[in-house]
Amino acid sequence: MRKAGLTVMLFCAVAMARAGEFLPTADGTTWRYQSTEEFGGPDAAPAVHSTVKVRTGRQTFEGKEFIRFDTLADDVISRTELVTVDDHGVICHARAGKDGKISKLDPPQTIVPAALKVGDSWDSEGEEAGIEMHQHFTVAAEEMVIVPAGGFRALHLHCADSSVMSIVLDRWFVPGIGFVKETTVVRGPTGGLLQRITLELQKRPEIVAKLPPTPAPVAPTPSLSTAATVAPPNEKSPAVSGKKLIVEVSSDPAGGSRTEFKSNVENIYVRWHGHGLPEHARVRVAWVAEDVGDLVEPNFIVDETETIAPAPDSSARFTLARPPDGWAEGKYRVEFYVNDELEETVRVTINK
Repeated sequence: MRKAGLTVMLFCAVAMARAGEFLPTADGTTWRYQSTEEFGGPDAAPAVHSTVKVRTGRQTFEGKEFIRFDTLADDVISRTELVTVDDHGVICHARAGKDGKISKLDPPQTIVPAALKVGDSWDSEGEEAGIEMHQHFTVAAEEMVIVPAGGFRALHLHCADSSVMSIVLDRWFVPGIGFVKETTVVRGPTGGLLQRITLELQKRPEIVAKLPPTPAPVAPTPSLSTAATVAPPNEKSPAVSGKKLIVEVSSDPAGGSRTEFKSNVENIYVRWHGHGLPEHARVRVAWVAEDVGDLVEPNFIVDETETIAPAPDSSARFTLARPPDGWAEGKYRVEFYVNDELEETVRVTINK
């Protein structure tokens, strides 16, 4: 029983961010989805495959600043939503289509309420597959979902609307990451399939790091799983010739480095400090289960996250939160890449 539970916890340790940032909102954060559009009927056209991106920014509307979410199909903006993310959840206040004309939503549309749990429900007015619909969402379950970006323990949000046509919308949401999968199924009056659209997350959101205006210690975020927080410039900036990164793995949020941890350690903090990084360098960090017995296959990538470095000497910190049953014992490694080239590797052992 413990073995099966720990297999799940390997995913939970990196997929759930209950008390951390509800949804990444830094300017330039980008989600990439694999889209499949299918059509029903005997003369249906072949399925259409494409890439859909969602990208964040900022926009002022009616004197207020909102987070702007642009949906792009084939790099062309097809939808814009002006959103707030706060204690109320993810709320859409205005929306535009391909024509770019912003329309205020009255009342605002609740995309995802805060503090979700199985059994919760809410109502909103929305549009799916080009059809206006009254949306009644319920949190149907908390379940594992597998997409190209990996395995996630996600909240399954379900919505069904039946009028002349039936529209069923299912979304899988992971706090701290966002939507990892969505399906929209449209059926005609007789129940025949008219259209099915499936979106699956291709990789974890690319979070653009921003340095704070004044250096300050980064407060620990105990239950935040691998969500990037930007650290101030390190006083021990790397002066090692030829090295692009100086890296640390520690149980101390203030810094330091170690390679052995107890299975009950609360958090494992991962840091990198850049030195002479290329412009807009992509720094990727991978947490790899090298050998944890038969829980998963050797060298299993438990999680990875990517940050766009805003400056040559940027720094960032990530937090791996302890699963409820403790860490799976065994050998791990943390890999650090710059523009997909392996720069550093830190091997870690977790014992009783």
